[in-house]
Amino acid sequence: MPRNIQNFPSHGLDHSINIIKLINEFTGNWNLSVTEDEKYILYLSAWLHDIGCICDREHHNEVSYQILLQDESTCNIINNVSANALYNLKFTINSHSSSYDIEEVPKNLNGVRLQLICAIFRILDACEISCTKCPKAVFDLIGPTLKEDPTAYSFWDGHMKIQLVTYKEPDIIILTRGSNENTEKIINRLKKEIDSVKSIFQENGVCIPQISVIDHSLHQ
Repeated sequence: MPRNIQNFPSHGLDHSINIIKLINEFTGNWNLSVTEDEKYILYLSAWLHDIGCICDREHHNEVSYQILLQDESTCNIINNVSANALYNLKFTINSHSSSYDIEEVPKNLNGVRLQLICAIFRILDACEISCTKCPKAVFDLIGPTLKEDPTAYSFWDGHMKIQLVTYKEPDIIILTRGSNENTEKIINRLKKEIDSVKSIFQENGVCIPQISVIDHSLHQ
């Protein structure tokens, strides 16, 4: 699916499933209550936010929503479950990219705390950073060719050293093994995404996550 980022870690089916797992874990381990409509938006966003990568990377968030609108049957299914979900998705899909000004998202829309849900999704998308997205067996096969694409290689190298991301309020706990500069860059991106939504979390009375990194290689 993600043709325009061929050398990069997966943004396909496994990425979406892993984000759904993160949604369930975050909402279950944070002092946060979400409605069925809000969770529906989070789940749909997990499946649909990156489909634009098939055509464009730089503006893939906008392209993702445009592709969705072209699929009448999928839009009808979404609307049959919740009449307002499709319009709400415009904001969650677009705002998962840090280039989108999340402050422009309506605070509340159609009974959904839309700005907060967008902020949560932006963080959880950035939390999908563990080694499951970069299987070592695959890396062993394609690693030599990846060296021709240093940026993609650095992502593979960094992700493979992240063992697990889990939640225990107020911490997002990241377990690593042999963390290096590439790993730190990935974690710093998550920190920046948290910073970008701090005011939204505060306004909604939601605890702002803190990053706690534990490197197992230092405790052996």
